[in-house]
Amino acid sequence: MIGISGSSMKNFSTENIIHISDVINNCFKCMKYYLLRLEYSLLDYQRRCIRWTCYRTIKPSIWITTYSTIITSIMLTAIRRPKSIIGLPLSFEDLEEMFNIQRLDITIVHLLVVFMLLEYLWFELFKKIFSYNFPLNDLFIKYYNYNDNLLERRLRHYLTLFYQIIHSISTLFYRLTVLTILSGYALFMIHVGYLYLDGKWNTFQWLLFLQLWTMLLFRLLYLLGQLFLVMKFLLFIVEFWRIQFIKMFQTTQILFRCNRNKMDFNNSINHRLFWQSFHRQYLALYLDTWKFDDTIRIVLVAMEMAAKSAIIDCTVFVSKQLRINLHNTFVILWLGSAFAYIKVIYSHVSSLPFYNQRYSQLIMNWNARTYWQRFCTRQQQRLLQESSSSSWTKLKHFNARIILRDVIKSNLFIQTMTNNLFGLNCGQIFFITRYKYLELLLMDVMLILLFYKKICLY
Repeated sequence: MIGISGSSMKNFSTENIIHISDVINNCFKCMKYYLLRLEYSLLDYQRRCIRWTCYRTIKPSIWITTYSTIITSIMLTAIRRPKSIIGLPLSFEDLEEMFNIQRLDITIVHLLVVFMLLEYLWFELFKKIFSYNFPLNDLFIKYYNYNDNLLERRLRHYLTLFYQIIHSISTLFYRLTVLTILSGYALFMIHVGYLYLDGKWNTFQWLLFLQLWTMLLFRLLYLLGQLFLVMKFLLFIVEFWRIQFIKMFQTTQILFRCNRNKMDFNNSINHRLFWQSFHRQYLALYLDTWKFDDTIRIVLVAMEMAAKSAIIDCTVFVSKQLRINLHNTFVILWLGSAFAYIKVIYSHVSSLPFYNQRYSQLIMNWNARTYWQRFCTRQQQRLLQESSSSSWTKLKHFNARIILRDVIKSNLFIQTMTNNLFGLNCGQIFFITRYKYLELLLMDVMLILLFYKKICLY
């Protein structure tokens, strides 16, 4: 069910196996910089003594927020006054002529939307951490010294393989995109340098543009880190919980299969021990998912809005191009890949409710079969009741009350499992399931057709 072959796992040595605690610690460091823009330790958060007045703590917030505010203001000004960007002898028409691209302002609008979404995201997360109401940190504290022996060796091998794949893919795309942006940055700076040497720009204008263009470069690199580096940890955490759910599902399935024809399983202490163990594991996994969802739901809704903006702007941008060349192809691939990358993440996240549904169906089927077994047991007890002693009858009644209590508890828990939203939410808009994911894809297709018909054809 996990899709792990034994031959592929033999290539791993003990040194290649990752440690869950190391991945979680790297996730915490990455989240501090790219989402919270703070520098603190888990011990400071646990003791509620983060030093907010210390410059080292809020240094990332000050500089990154300042850069983002300046870049956002410049973009707003450039959209309102496209003939002269911040008073420089440079317009969108000059940039479009330079790169042979039409309607370059569409990409600026998309970047503006993404930057504003990320600033709102940072503000909401900062409020949570400032009030020490950040459940994700509780998960980091819990898994800070996670015992890897709690997982089977094959599951650790699978997690290692999964992490290596997503790490390689995210790093590859991150470096390729960074190299492309740096190449464009260098070429454009060379072009502006020629304008300065020709006397079309004075020294102040050239230095101002150099500073602002460098700030935009840093902001784009920061955006790429948020998109590629942070999201790989999101995928790993979801996969980590998914295999724990699958392990619990397979263990229960084997237990039910082995005891399907044993009448004493439902009336023995094994039945109660199973439910106690199952309750503990399921509730622990559900609590971890809830804590993770409490923080990530706002990230997922920002990603969904960014994906909608990317596919709409990509559709409009393609329709306005007169000829396809290297530069506008890069813009199209950039917008399209941003949409596809976010949809891949949503596809992986939507798997958690599916396994919860399968697990609840397994428990319900098993519970239905036990009713018939209890009925047969009662019939046998009635036949033996006349010949049994009074003490034996009292013992049977006592066992019957215990069984009835277990039945009520199991039925109530099965109903709770069925109604549980075991997974992640897209903000407060909807719960992410495979059905909702397919519905979102169809809605995206409708958006593309709508904008192409209403805007692109006129």
